[in-house]
Amino acid sequence: MNTPSEKTWAYLLGTLVVCLLMVLGRFAFHQSPIPVQPPPKVETPKPSTQREPPAIEPSAESTNNAIATETDSSTVTNAADLYRQAFALYDALTDDEKGILQYWGTNVDASVEAALCEKIRPICDLMHRAGAANNCVWTEDISLQTVLRARLPALTISPTAIWSAAHCRSRDPAGATDDLIGLLELGLDIAPSAMTSSFDDIRFQHNVTSYIQENLGLFHGGDAQRLIIALQDSAYDDAPIRALRAEAEMEDRQASELIIKSANEANVDGEPGASVLADRSVNITQHQQLSDLQQELADALASQSDDSYEAWQQHATELQKTNPLVLGVVRNDESFMDSVQEAEINRALVAAGLALAQEGAGALQTHPDPSSGQPFLYTETPVGFQLQSTYQLNGKPMTMQFKSR
Repeated sequence: MNTPSEKTWAYLLGTLVVCLLMVLGRFAFHQSPIPVQPPPKVETPKPSTQREPPAIEPSAESTNNAIATETDSSTVTNAADLYRQAFALYDALTDDEKGILQYWGTNVDASVEAALCEKIRPICDLMHRAGAANNCVWTEDISLQTVLRARLPALTISPTAIWSAAHCRSRDPAGATDDLIGLLELGLDIAPSAMTSSFDDIRFQHNVTSYIQENLGLFHGGDAQRLIIALQDSAYDDAPIRALRAEAEMEDRQASELIIKSANEANVDGEPGASVLADRSVNITQHQQLSDLQQELADALASQSDDSYEAWQQHATELQKTNPLVLGVVRNDESFMDSVQEAEINRALVAAGLALAQEGAGALQTHPDPSSGQPFLYTETPVGFQLQSTYQLNGKPMTMQFKSR
């Protein structure tokens, strides 16, 4: 006859097996709801990234490096592989060179600038080709470790594109536009992998839009239109949703790993005690609840429904009573949602500013404020103009200054 402790252990082990079957079922049969997208935007094919050589004549060594890179990447169809080549070239730069690239406003001696432009040209060219690719798969294994391996190099290399636009392409607006779009595409290619990467994407957007604000007069005609199209890319609607679903998958994976660990330990000497199994069972349930919560927020964002978002908030509040992991996740989620909306307004402001500089006041009607559907408030300034949204940030309407003269 089983003793009471053995019954308890057997019951807990059985519970873990059931949990394992549930998690496997979630992976096998889970289907993400079809999101309700906003009105479709006109999609324009990505512009060709093949540009005329810069004014600076490259050295024989850098030319050979560029040719080697071109040859190596000519048959690559996965953008992630091209990005990794760019990361490797960046890593080969000296610490001083990397320091110069960190801020586009950093001025250096003309000879230093010319030499650095030669070195980073292959890096930017790889980013252009990667951004133009239709496929970007960093890894099939979605986990925090794999996300970080893609995120950190992307974050490190990101200032290079804007420094190139400011210093190497100062007399080549089309090339500068390529550099800025290349950085926007890098952000979109890492954003869906996790919430932290989506935050990085928002940072890249901010860096690009800040540069455009300061240098609006450099972008005319087709180059201005290409930037507008890039800023209005429909992928920006989908990326945060995919990031939240990736977070949900990672929570599911953690639950699954805990179940498998317990099952493996049950088959060897020194089996875990009943209290350890009980704690793991609770932890498994907590991660599964977090997964469901992230999926629910993704659904609310996809539906663009205030009611769905309020329902998510109410569900999250209830879960906090029994799941101590929920509070930190909810705080991150709410910050994420605020950042996503702020980024949307920011992109719309810059797109409207570019259009206004090209088309005049009539562009305000065709590039409205996403928060109200009405034109942005326009005000002339001594150096250009200001646009204001009805969206409140820290209790004040979002505004953007443009230097057009």
